[in-house]
Amino acid sequence: MWQSVRKAIRRVIGLKTHKPGKELNAEERERLHPCVAHRGFSGQAPENTMAAFKLALSKPYVGWMELDVHLSRDDVPVVIHDSTLKRTTNGQGNVRDYTAEQLGLLDAGSWFHRSFADEGVPTLGQVLKLAAGRCKLNVELKGDDRADEETKRSLARRTVDAIKAEGMARDTVITSFRPELLKAVREYDASIKLGLIIDDSPADLTARVIGLGATTLSIGYTHMTTELLRRTAEAGIEVMVWTVNSRKDLAKLSRRNEPFQICTNYPDRWHAATREGEGH
Repeated sequence: MWQSVRKAIRRVIGLKTHKPGKELNAEERERLHPCVAHRGFSGQAPENTMAAFKLALSKPYVGWMELDVHLSRDDVPVVIHDSTLKRTTNGQGNVRDYTAEQLGLLDAGSWFHRSFADEGVPTLGQVLKLAAGRCKLNVELKGDDRADEETKRSLARRTVDAIKAEGMARDTVITSFRPELLKAVREYDASIKLGLIIDDSPADLTARVIGLGATTLSIGYTHMTTELLRRTAEAGIEVMVWTVNSRKDLAKLSRRNEPFQICTNYPDRWHAATREGEGH
Protein backbone atom coordinates (compact mmCIF):
# COMPACT_ATOMS: atom_id res chain seq x y z
CA MET A 1 0.00 0.00 0.00
CA TRP A 2 2.72 2.47 0.94
CA GLN A 3 4.45 1.92 -2.39
CA SER A 4 1.32 3.13 -4.21
CA VAL A 5 1.02 6.10 -1.86
CA ARG A 6 4.62 7.10 -2.56
CA LYS A 7 4.06 6.80 -6.31
CA ALA A 8 1.10 9.17 -6.02
CA ILE A 9 3.17 11.64 -3.99
CA ARG A 10 5.96 11.47 -6.59
CA ARG A 11 3.45 12.44 -9.26
CA VAL A 12 2.27 15.41 -7.22
CA ILE A 13 5.81 16.50 -6.40
CA GLY A 14 6.78 16.16 -10.03
CA LEU A 15 3.96 18.48 -11.05
CA LYS A 16 4.91 21.11 -8.49
CA THR A 17 8.68 21.18 -8.78
CA HIS A 18 10.02 24.12 -10.78
CA LYS A 19 13.13 24.20 -12.90
CA PRO A 20 16.30 25.16 -11.00
CA GLY A 21 17.11 28.85 -11.31
CA LYS A 22 13.59 29.90 -12.24
CA GLU A 23 12.40 32.97 -10.33
CA LEU A 24 9.16 32.10 -8.56
CA ASN A 25 6.20 34.44 -8.27
CA ALA A 26 4.16 34.75 -5.06
CA GLU A 27 1.57 32.19 -6.10
CA GLU A 28 4.24 29.65 -6.96
CA ARG A 29 6.04 30.23 -3.65
CA GLU A 30 2.85 29.67 -1.70
CA ARG A 31 2.04 26.52 -3.61
CA LEU A 32 5.55 25.05 -3.30
CA HIS A 33 6.01 26.00 0.36
CA PRO A 34 2.70 25.78 2.25
CA CYS A 35 2.58 27.58 5.59
CA VAL A 36 2.31 25.45 8.74
CA ALA A 37 1.33 27.49 11.80
CA HIS A 38 3.54 26.15 14.61
CA ARG A 39 1.41 25.49 17.71
CA GLY A 40 -1.08 27.81 16.04
CA PHE A 41 -0.14 31.45 15.48
CA SER A 42 2.18 31.17 18.46
CA GLY A 43 4.09 34.36 17.67
CA GLN A 44 1.02 36.43 18.55
CA ALA A 45 -0.96 34.19 20.93
CA PRO A 46 -0.07 31.60 23.59
CA GLU A 47 1.08 28.38 21.95
CA ASN A 48 -1.29 25.41 21.63
CA THR A 49 -4.35 27.35 22.80
CA MET A 50 -7.64 27.87 21.03
CA ALA A 51 -6.73 31.55 20.71
CA ALA A 52 -3.57 30.65 18.76
CA PHE A 53 -5.44 28.21 16.53
CA LYS A 54 -8.30 30.63 15.85
CA LEU A 55 -5.85 33.39 14.98
CA ALA A 56 -4.03 31.07 12.57
CA LEU A 57 -7.31 30.08 10.95
CA SER A 58 -8.25 33.72 10.49
CA LYS A 59 -5.46 33.93 7.91
CA PRO A 60 -6.63 32.51 4.57
CA TYR A 61 -3.07 31.58 3.63
CA VAL A 62 -2.61 29.14 6.54
CA GLY A 63 -3.17 25.67 5.11
CA TRP A 64 -1.73 23.65 8.00
CA MET A 65 -1.42 23.87 11.78
CA GLU A 66 1.04 21.94 13.94
CA LEU A 67 0.21 20.98 17.53
CA ASP A 68 1.44 18.75 20.36
CA VAL A 69 -0.46 16.03 22.21
CA HIS A 70 -0.16 14.35 25.59
CA LEU A 71 -2.65 12.16 27.47
CA SER A 72 -4.60 13.42 30.46
CA ARG A 73 -5.22 11.31 33.54
CA ASP A 74 -8.50 10.12 32.04
CA ASP A 75 -6.78 9.17 28.76
CA VAL A 76 -8.00 12.12 26.69
CA PRO A 77 -5.52 13.55 24.15
CA VAL A 78 -4.86 17.16 25.20
CA VAL A 79 -2.94 19.84 23.34
CA ILE A 80 0.16 21.02 25.19
CA HIS A 81 3.87 20.83 24.38
CA ASP A 82 5.50 19.92 27.69
CA SER A 83 4.74 16.90 29.83
CA THR A 84 4.68 19.28 32.82
CA LEU A 85 2.48 22.31 33.40
CA LYS A 86 4.84 24.91 34.85
CA ARG A 87 6.06 26.67 31.68
CA THR A 88 2.74 27.42 29.99
CA THR A 89 0.05 27.23 32.69
CA ASN A 90 -0.62 28.21 36.29
CA GLY A 91 -0.71 24.53 37.24
CA GLN A 92 1.96 22.40 38.85
CA GLY A 93 3.09 18.85 38.24
CA ASN A 94 2.53 16.61 35.25
CA VAL A 95 -0.12 16.80 32.55
CA ARG A 96 -0.81 13.12 33.22
CA ASP A 97 -1.86 13.95 36.81
CA TYR A 98 -4.93 15.95 35.72
CA THR A 99 -8.16 15.11 33.94
CA ALA A 100 -8.94 16.81 30.64
CA GLU A 101 -11.63 18.87 32.37
CA GLN A 102 -9.18 20.07 35.03
CA LEU A 103 -6.61 20.97 32.39
CA GLY A 104 -9.20 22.95 30.49
CA LEU A 105 -9.82 25.09 33.58
CA LEU A 106 -6.17 26.08 34.01
CA ASP A 107 -4.82 29.45 32.91
CA ALA A 108 -2.70 28.60 29.87
CA GLY A 109 -2.47 32.13 28.52
CA SER A 110 -1.34 34.67 31.12
CA TRP A 111 2.31 33.70 30.71
CA PHE A 112 2.05 35.15 27.21
CA HIS A 113 -0.17 38.15 28.04
CA ARG A 114 -2.82 38.82 30.66
CA SER A 115 -5.45 39.28 27.92
CA PHE A 116 -5.26 35.49 27.34
CA ALA A 117 -5.95 34.52 30.96
CA ASP A 118 -9.13 32.65 30.01
CA GLU A 119 -7.30 30.22 27.73
CA GLY A 120 -7.15 26.67 29.07
CA VAL A 121 -5.47 23.52 27.79
CA PRO A 122 -7.69 22.33 24.91
CA THR A 123 -8.46 18.76 24.00
CA LEU A 124 -7.41 17.42 20.62
CA GLY A 125 -11.09 16.95 19.84
CA GLN A 126 -11.73 20.68 20.27
CA VAL A 127 -8.97 21.60 17.86
CA LEU A 128 -10.07 18.98 15.34
CA LYS A 129 -13.61 20.39 15.38
CA LEU A 130 -12.22 23.89 14.84
CA ALA A 131 -9.99 22.86 11.94
CA ALA A 132 -12.33 20.44 10.16
CA GLY A 133 -13.03 21.63 6.64
CA ARG A 134 -10.69 24.59 7.04
CA CYS A 135 -7.10 23.31 7.22
CA LYS A 136 -4.92 20.25 7.68
CA LEU A 137 -3.22 19.24 10.92
CA ASN A 138 0.22 17.97 11.88
CA VAL A 139 -0.36 16.26 15.24
CA GLU A 140 2.84 15.56 17.13
CA LEU A 141 2.76 12.78 19.71
CA LYS A 142 4.99 13.95 22.55
CA GLY A 143 4.99 11.09 24.99
CA ASP A 144 7.12 10.91 28.12
CA ASP A 145 10.42 9.14 28.83
CA ARG A 146 8.85 7.70 31.96
CA ALA A 147 5.73 6.35 30.21
CA ASP A 148 5.19 2.60 30.13
CA GLU A 149 4.36 0.72 26.95
CA GLU A 150 0.63 0.65 27.64
CA THR A 151 0.54 4.44 28.06
CA LYS A 152 2.36 4.84 24.74
CA ARG A 153 -0.10 2.52 23.01
CA SER A 154 -2.99 4.38 24.61
CA LEU A 155 -1.67 7.73 23.35
CA ALA A 156 -1.45 6.29 19.83
CA ARG A 157 -4.91 4.72 19.92
CA ARG A 158 -6.71 7.64 21.51
CA THR A 159 -5.16 10.11 19.09
CA VAL A 160 -6.15 8.06 16.04
CA ASP A 161 -9.67 7.60 17.41
CA ALA A 162 -10.09 11.34 18.00
CA ILE A 163 -8.91 12.16 14.48
CA LYS A 164 -11.24 9.63 12.90
CA ALA A 165 -14.19 10.70 15.05
CA GLU A 166 -14.00 14.15 13.49
CA GLY A 167 -13.53 12.82 9.96
CA MET A 168 -10.04 14.33 9.76
CA ALA A 169 -7.99 11.24 8.88
CA ARG A 170 -7.33 12.38 5.31
CA ASP A 171 -6.33 15.86 6.47
CA THR A 172 -4.01 14.88 9.32
CA VAL A 173 -0.50 13.51 9.63
CA ILE A 174 0.63 12.07 12.98
CA THR A 175 4.28 12.87 13.68
CA SER A 176 6.78 12.21 16.44
CA PHE A 177 10.45 12.24 17.37
CA ARG A 178 9.78 8.83 18.92
CA PRO A 179 9.78 5.91 16.45
CA GLU A 180 8.10 3.68 19.03
CA LEU A 181 5.04 5.94 19.07
CA LEU A 182 4.81 5.91 15.28
CA LYS A 183 5.08 2.12 15.35
CA ALA A 184 2.26 2.00 17.92
CA VAL A 185 0.08 4.10 15.61
CA ARG A 186 0.84 1.86 12.63
CA GLU A 187 0.09 -1.30 14.61
CA TYR A 188 -3.31 0.16 15.51
CA ASP A 189 -4.17 1.73 12.16
CA ALA A 190 -2.79 0.82 8.74
CA SER A 191 -3.94 3.88 6.81
CA ILE A 192 -3.35 7.10 8.72
CA LYS A 193 -0.39 9.18 7.51
CA LEU A 194 2.78 9.22 9.62
CA GLY A 195 5.81 11.48 9.79
CA LEU A 196 9.19 11.24 11.52
CA ILE A 197 10.54 14.34 13.28
CA ILE A 198 14.29 14.81 13.54
CA ASP A 199 16.80 17.59 14.15
CA ASP A 200 19.64 15.88 12.34
CA SER A 201 20.42 14.46 8.90
CA PRO A 202 21.95 10.97 9.17
CA ALA A 203 22.92 9.18 5.97
CA ASP A 204 20.14 6.63 6.36
CA LEU A 205 17.39 9.15 7.07
CA THR A 206 15.26 8.34 4.03
CA ALA A 207 15.48 4.64 4.84
CA ARG A 208 14.38 5.34 8.43
CA VAL A 209 11.28 7.18 7.25
CA ILE A 210 10.37 4.43 4.81
CA GLY A 211 11.00 1.75 7.45
CA LEU A 212 8.41 3.34 9.71
CA GLY A 213 5.77 3.31 6.98
CA ALA A 214 5.87 7.10 7.04
CA THR A 215 5.45 9.48 4.12
CA THR A 216 6.47 12.73 5.81
CA LEU A 217 9.79 13.98 7.17
CA SER A 218 9.72 16.88 9.62
CA ILE A 219 13.25 18.23 9.92
CA GLY A 220 15.00 21.17 11.57
CA TYR A 221 15.48 23.62 8.72
CA THR A 222 19.23 23.98 9.18
CA HIS A 223 19.61 20.31 8.22
CA MET A 224 17.73 20.58 4.94
CA THR A 225 19.96 20.24 1.89
CA THR A 226 19.48 19.98 -1.86
CA GLU A 227 20.62 16.37 -1.73
CA LEU A 228 18.16 15.51 1.04
CA LEU A 229 15.30 17.06 -0.93
CA ARG A 230 16.36 15.06 -3.99
CA ARG A 231 16.43 11.78 -2.05
CA THR A 232 13.11 12.36 -0.31
CA ALA A 233 11.41 13.39 -3.56
CA GLU A 234 12.63 10.20 -5.22
CA ALA A 235 11.24 8.19 -2.31
CA GLY A 236 7.88 9.96 -2.36
CA ILE A 237 8.46 11.57 1.05
CA GLU A 238 7.01 14.99 1.76
CA VAL A 239 9.19 17.37 3.78
CA MET A 240 8.34 19.98 6.38
CA VAL A 241 11.10 22.24 7.75
CA TRP A 242 10.87 23.75 11.21
CA THR A 243 10.84 26.21 12.93
CA VAL A 244 11.56 29.14 10.63
CA ASN A 245 10.88 32.52 12.22
CA SER A 246 13.34 35.09 10.91
CA ARG A 247 12.26 37.14 7.92
CA LYS A 248 15.62 36.53 6.28
CA ASP A 249 15.36 32.74 6.53
CA LEU A 250 11.73 32.74 5.42
CA ALA A 251 12.59 34.82 2.36
CA LYS A 252 15.53 32.58 1.47
CA LEU A 253 13.57 29.35 1.81
CA SER A 254 10.53 30.65 -0.05
CA ARG A 255 12.70 31.18 -3.13
CA ARG A 256 13.80 27.56 -3.39
CA ASN A 257 12.47 25.60 -6.34
CA GLU A 258 11.87 22.31 -4.51
CA PRO A 259 8.56 21.64 -2.72
CA PHE A 260 8.46 21.57 1.08
CA GLN A 261 6.28 22.94 3.87
CA ILE A 262 7.53 25.75 6.10
CA CYS A 263 6.58 25.62 9.78
CA THR A 264 6.67 28.98 11.56
CA ASN A 265 5.42 30.79 14.66
CA TYR A 266 4.72 33.78 12.41
CA PRO A 267 2.48 32.98 9.43
CA ASP A 268 2.30 36.71 8.66
CA ARG A 269 6.07 36.78 8.12
CA TRP A 270 5.80 33.73 5.86
CA HIS A 271 3.11 35.51 3.85
CA ALA A 272 5.22 38.65 3.51
CA ALA A 273 8.25 36.57 2.48
CA THR A 274 6.37 34.95 -0.39
CA ARG A 275 5.59 38.42 -1.72
CA GLU A 276 8.92 40.11 -1.13
CA GLY A 277 10.13 42.04 -4.14
CA GLU A 278 6.72 42.00 -5.88
CA GLY A 279 5.43 45.34 -4.65
CA HIS A 280 2.96 43.87 -2.17
